[in-house]
Amino acid sequence: MTLSTELEREPIDCRTAVKQLWDYLDRELDAVRMAEVTAHVERCAACREHFQFALSFLRALSASRSDVPDAAALRLRVVEALKREGFSSDA
Repeated sequence: MTLSTELEREPIDCRTAVKQLWDYLDRELDAVRMAEVTAHVERCAACREHFQFALSFLRALSASRSDVPDAAALRLRVVEALKREGFSSDA
């Protein structure tokens, strides 16, 4: 595929962007698809909010990582981290 062909491609839709969510956040997509998803998320408020939630979730999960054998304690740490990011259980 040439650069001009890549530039002529139709923008991806919400369904395609969300379907790529985890691979995008893990940076497992090729450069062209990463750029397409980035462009979509930058112009689509609904998808941007969805992606921001997923990113916050991953950050909270990462921040709560330690040798916590108790699943309830781990859940509490994740919920608290999400609250610090501005998310509530009311949503």
